[in-house]
Amino acid sequence: MDNEPSADYCLVSKTLLEDRLLSAKAKAMYAVLCCCSPEFDCSNDKLSEILGVSIASASKLIKELEEFGYIKRELIRNPNGIHAITIYHVSPTPSF
Repeated sequence: MDNEPSADYCLVSKTLLEDRLLSAKAKAMYAVLCCCSPEFDCSNDKLSEILGVSIASASKLIKELEEFGYIKRELIRNPNGIHAITIYHVSPTPSF
């Protein structure tokens, strides 16, 4: 391994990692969200595939992170009012 910075890394909040209220899977979901580029498909389908959990479990993990203030979801709708995409705002500390 060389010492050059790489796009293969992301920063994960130490506060989150030490938060005993969060499940280990929610912490893994947070890490996945931290690594996502703006053009990444953050649908529950894709997130569940990455973590190897069901779509329902992925949805519960997102809700857990939201409940504890580590992420905030922004639903973007198309001109017809139909949900088009979801943008996740990630915070290093519980703040939302």
